[in-house]
Amino acid sequence: MNKRPGMKENEEVKDDVVSKTQIKNDAKAKRNFAKELIVLSESKLNALPLLDSTKAAINDYHKQSGNIARKRHLAYIGKCLRNDDAEAAKIMLVEENFSQFRDSVQPNKKKEELSGLIEALVERGDDKIQQLVEDNPALDRQLLRQLVRNVKNAKTATKKSAATNKLMTYFKANPVND
Repeated sequence: MNKRPGMKENEEVKDDVVSKTQIKNDAKAKRNFAKELIVLSESKLNALPLLDSTKAAINDYHKQSGNIARKRHLAYIGKCLRNDDAEAAKIMLVEENFSQFRDSVQPNKKKEELSGLIEALVERGDDKIQQLVEDNPALDRQLLRQLVRNVKNAKTATKKSAATNKLMTYFKANPVND
């Protein structure tokens, strides 16, 4: 028999009753999850196990122009999530975030490889650029020479960093084989 302090002898606490506070907390959690969903791309949103009505409500959110209208629509998306399998969608998003974290180790390795390639391009100049263009015909030799020259001639550390980042961005857009 469950008793709370200050209760009479014959009163029991019902465990299956959900308090108003719990209902409000659940609604707030659904709204917070809705905030996570509205920033997803449409392809990721379609991959989640949500009802079409919920997906439509999320897409309609972006059509709202006023702040109050968006807030009200966010509450509506939360209401739609009550009827949907939001837990499965949360699990998928968490797993996807972890997979992105696991994959983020590879880009660091790739960044180190690109840094080594950029250093070799700066040191060896046109010979290395010519060899790289021969191995990767999709690269633009003139643009590559200009980017390498910008890295080589940068006078401040800030400018050198910016030029190196531009060169890395170029290599990320145009993958190279050494």
